[in-house]
Amino acid sequence: MTTTRTNKYLLLASAVLFTLSPVAFANNDANPVSIPMMANAQVFADFTDDMPAVLNYFTAATEAQVIEFYQQQFGEAIAQERKRGRLTLSYQQEKRIMRVVISQQNNKRQVDVIIEKIQE
Repeated sequence: MTTTRTNKYLLLASAVLFTLSPVAFANNDANPVSIPMMANAQVFADFTDDMPAVLNYFTAATEAQVIEFYQQQFGEAIAQERKRGRLTLSYQQEKRIMRVVISQQNNKRQVDVIIEKIQE
């Protein structure tokens, strides 16, 4: 009787460990990404749990102040494009591409920051 009870507990313990192991592996894949934002940012979307990471916020800062802030954070922009009133700045650091999109929204600026891994 003890052997049967021990086998049942062993089977139950194995099933629990087997069920939990994919969760543990899944958590190891998720690496939160830290995206710098201006001090007065009003965040309305934050998807920085994994790559590609996206942060969207409003700021009272001028476009020039936003550009200067991200230049200090990411270095010199490798590309710059203005379309439909939106300025897109592209940066590269190591194996990441960062895009900062700045657009006018009433009396504020909307800032969208997207960070992606470079595909090898």
